This record gives sequence, C-alpha cells and structure tokens, in this order.
Amino acid sequence: MPPRLNPLPRAWQAWQSSSFRLALCFGLLVLAILAGTFTVYYVEMVGTASQQLDDYALRTSKRLLHTHGQQGDAGLQAEITQLLGDGIDSQSEVLIFQNRQGQVWAGNAVADMVQVRASPGLQDVMLEQEARHFLGRVQVHDLGQDRFLLAGSDLQPLSDIRDRYFKATGIALALVMALSLAAAVAFRYLMDQRAAALRRAMRQAGQGNLHFRLPQSRRSDEFSLLEQDINTMLEQLEQLVHGIRHVSNMVAHNLRTPLSRTLHHVQLAMDAPEAQRQSQLELVQEELQQLNRLFAKMLLLAEVESGLGQQRFAPLNLRCVLQEVLEFYDPIFVDRQVQLQIQAQDDAWVLGDSHLLANALSNLLDNFLKYGGDGACFALEIALQVSAHHVTLQLRDHGRGVPADALVRMGQHFFRASTHQQLAGHGIGLASVRAIARLHQGSITWRLASPGLATTLQLPRASAPGQNAA
Repeated sequence: MPPRLNPLPRAWQAWQSSSFRLALCFGLLVLAILAGTFTVYYVEMVGTASQQLDDYALRTSKRLLHTHGQQGDAGLQAEITQLLGDGIDSQSEVLIFQNRQGQVWAGNAVADMVQVRASPGLQDVMLEQEARHFLGRVQVHDLGQDRFLLAGSDLQPLSDIRDRYFKATGIALALVMALSLAAAVAFRYLMDQRAAALRRAMRQAGQGNLHFRLPQSRRSDEFSLLEQDINTMLEQLEQLVHGIRHVSNMVAHNLRTPLSRTLHHVQLAMDAPEAQRQSQLELVQEELQQLNRLFAKMLLLAEVESGLGQQRFAPLNLRCVLQEVLEFYDPIFVDRQVQLQIQAQDDAWVLGDSHLLANALSNLLDNFLKYGGDGACFALEIALQVSAHHVTLQLRDHGRGVPADALVRMGQHFFRASTHQQLAGHGIGLASVRAIARLHQGSITWRLASPGLATTLQLPRASAPGQNAA
C-alpha cells in the first residue's frame, strides 16, 4: 500500500502564507457580521413573536375573567366557545375551563393539574389535545370550587420557527465558512502565482542577472505597478553597475599612465648623477600633485553623486556666486586677454550650496580657458536669466567646439572629445558639473554655437529669504 500523506505539513504551509491568513481573517469577519445580523433578526423575529403570544395570553385571560365575573360559568363557557370558533389565532390559542381531575367544560385541550399551580404570571405547561402532547404557555387562574381557567398559546409553532431559523442559520454560517476557506486557498494560490514572478526577478538580480525583466501586464493593479517599479529598479541597477564598471576601468586606465611616469622618474632619479637628481624629483612631485588633484576631484564627484551636499542647501543668489568666481579668474582673464561680456539679472535666487555651485562654475571656466580659444582670441559671453520657475546661466565661447557626436557624451565620467586628447585633463570636470546640477534638481546641456560651444546650466528658482519669511 502506498504511504498515506500527512495533511498537517500542507495545512501548516498554507497557514504560514500571509495571503491565506488575510483572506481567512476576512472570511471570519464576514462570518462574525453574519452571525451578529442573524442574532439581531432572531431577537426581532422570535422574540417579537413570543412577546405577541404572551400579550395575547394576558389580554384573553383578563377578558375571560371579566366575563366570568359578570356571567358566571355559563357565560365563561360560551365566551371560550365563541373565541375558539371565530377563526382568529385558532392554530395557536389555548383556552381551557376544567377541574383538577381533567374534566373539561369548555376548551380545546386538557392540562394535567397535578404539577400546575395558579399564579399571576405565565408558565409553560404540558397539554394534551386529541392524543397530541405539546407545550403551552398559559396563565392559570383558580376560580374556586376546583375550577381552573387556562388561557395562553401553543408553543409548537414558535418552536418550529425557532428550529427552522437555527437550521437555516447553521447552514448559512457553515456555507460561509466553507466559502471562506475556499476563497482563502484560491486567494493564496493567486497571490503565489503573482508573487512567483517577483521572487524570480529578485533571485535573478541576486545572482547578478540584471538583464532579466518582468513581462508587462495590461492590468493596472498593485502587482502590475510593483512589476513596473521592479523593472525600473533593474534598469537603474544595470545602468549603475555598468557605470561602476566603466568608472573602475577608466580609473585604472587614468591612474596607470601617471603612476608609470612617476615610477619612471623615480628610477631615473635613483640612477641619475647628483646634479640631475633634483630635476627628476621635481617631475615626480608634479606627477604626484596631479594625482592628488585627480583624487580630490573624484572624491568630490563621489560626494555629490551620493547626495550628501543637500544637507548644506540654503537660499542663495547665483549672481553673487558668479561674481565671486569671476573676480577670482579676473587676473587670468586679463593675462589671457579674454574678451568678456556679461548680462546678469539680479534676482537669481536658487536653493543650493554655494561652494558646490562655485566649483561647477570654476570647472566651466577652466574648460573655456583650455578649449574655448581659437589660438589668438578668447571671447566669452555670459548671460544669467531669471524666469518664473528657473534660473538659467548660459556660457558661449568662440573656440573650435567639439565634434557633433561628442555632445551626447559630454559630462560622462572620464570622457574626453577626440579633439582634446592631446591636452591635459582626465574628463572629471564636466562630470562633476553635471552631478552638481542634478544634485540641485537642475540640468546642464551643450550645443554647437558655430563657432564655439554654448553651455546652458538651468536650476530651479527659489524664493528670496525675505519672501520665505513672509
């Protein structure tokens, strides 16, 4: 015989599912609501019917007592006969005029008076009617001379209603429980089906496969939105990893050459005569200073791209930052005979870090001094414009520009145009400018100005400190 499967592990596995527990709890909540609703209906239906029977018994008993007091036994018998024959409540009313031995003078049943005592309240009494025994709720009056009046109702119809109600309620609640369990299992299965794709994507990403993408669904439910977010995250991770690999390769490439030159100069200094050793050591010092500047730029770029600079953001006037940077470069511009044209609006308030923005402007001016001349003339046009939502800084030189295919790659890590390969540099400056612009929720673009290159730095406009206070 094949071994019997133990259902406990499967049941425990289902209970471990959050979706199963959530659906089951929702089913139990519905069950509790239905149970409360059925209880209210029971109180309203059965309780009201029972109260109506009690009221009828008390009214009828009072009426019969009044008749007996006015007309005696004969009048009571006639009144009972009339009430039983009027067709009103004939299925449930109980009216009896009898003695203790069970002799009935009028009525539709007989009561065993051995266990019955007269009392002003209603009581449940076993009655007999045509060989049928049933329970009735009656009020018993002792009329004296071994005569008793019983007026009330048959409880059998009420018991039938109660039993049918309990049976129907039990079936309904059992059906709701079964449907809740089935819904919980189905809900768990559906959630597992939708979550399986998400888990598969996470496993693929954990294994390093960032090319994996979840299939796009036409639905717009929560899982579809989550799948879109995961695909976006995978794309960003793939780009980030690709960028890290590219940066690592470029760092290794850019460090290898100056390190090789430094080692070469050190070797020459060790082998050179005493008179030539000083010049070789000066070359070593210059190479190390260039490496130090490269690492400083890389550290600044890493800090900016990590977003740490946002902690120092404050409202500042970009025109003031531009003036301070231009004052620093003024001796260089005079020495290089730079023709400078400036148009700057005053109310150029932005939210940012003055040191980072000054560093970005310095990098742009350094690039202009390296590549912005045509060999004989240096001309730079600077325009600072303010609109409703942005502050725009434009720099336009009249140099040789860059190849058209290089425009889309400007600002990438360690990228240098083919026309600039022979000049000093590492391709870090414009990358830091772009990172600073992004940190300030802005952008930087380049276009060919024919002749020269036009650079546009756009930042979100901020309110002046006095306006914020207001």
